[in-house]
Amino acid sequence: MIFITFVQLIACHLCDIAIAKSLNVKSLFFVFIAMTVGLHLSGQDNFKLAKSNVEMAGTSTLHEWTAVVTKVSGNGQLVLANNALNSIKSLDIIMATNSINGSEGAMMDKKMLKALKEKEYPSMTFSLTKVNSITQKAGEYLLETLGNLTIAGATRSIPLNVSSRLNGNEITFNGTIKVKMTDYKVAPPVMFLGAVKTDENVTISFEATFVKECQH
Repeated sequence: MIFITFVQLIACHLCDIAIAKSLNVKSLFFVFIAMTVGLHLSGQDNFKLAKSNVEMAGTSTLHEWTAVVTKVSGNGQLVLANNALNSIKSLDIIMATNSINGSEGAMMDKKMLKALKEKEYPSMTFSLTKVNSITQKAGEYLLETLGNLTIAGATRSIPLNVSSRLNGNEITFNGTIKVKMTDYKVAPPVMFLGAVKTDENVTISFEATFVKECQH
């Protein structure tokens, strides 16, 4: 009788162990599935600049002027969740200074490149440092951000409000930056022995479309 009871206790103990192991395996399985689904729905992806339109505008003692930057590159790391923009981990844009093409002709372009110290600093850059808020409204995202803008080797932290639209694997950002050239130690260009002077205030408008890179 005692032997039978002992055997029954061992059998019950073994059964409990088996059930516990089964539950642990099942628990681990469901945890793995949840993590996999979570990673699929909310993952950090690498994006690369596919196309852009960067324009500069200002005034002078003669008339208004404009210029475009034709060589622009960039990349970023964005977090998408359920086909929506969740956060931006990084975003960098690089503009080749010597690709500035102005409305006032080659002479003004040459003056501008000299003022921007193009030989010493061939690139102007913007690097995102902080996203204060992301608000979705009517299919558009409104972002309040901070970033470092570098021109002619001088870097300043600037606030930047941006609108964006997400379309599948593409996201397009639009924004405007007000720049005072003297803040970046850039002397406004002059022409004709000082008869024509450009104002120090410049507006940079941009549209930048980033495309998600394929994961290998």
